[in-house]
Amino acid sequence: MKQLIRDLAGVACIAGFGGFIRTLVGKARHEPYNLKTGVTEVLIAVFAGFLAHWLGQEYIASDNLRTAAIALAGYSARGIMAILDAAVITRCKALARFFGRVNPPF
Repeated sequence: MKQLIRDLAGVACIAGFGGFIRTLVGKARHEPYNLKTGVTEVLIAVFAGFLAHWLGQEYIASDNLRTAAIALAGYSARGIMAILDAAVITRCKALARFFGRVNPPF
């Protein structure tokens, strides 16, 4: 159990650092920034790092590759989430329009 907690703490630190660096890069590019945005981005990065860690345990044999995947997942988490969010919202709106046009049977 202690080893699991130690592993997940390391994953959280690496992925969180990737999210922190992405926040700094965004601030340098004059993207809107406040503390809430920074904390949210780091938390999303940690979540993405956990997913990369668990997927990497099953499919990636090298610890170095898994560590790199965790760091990159943390760095790119916000962009990936924006793409997925846009894709899901677009499809949900299309489904709502489709089902909204169907007349109820009563």
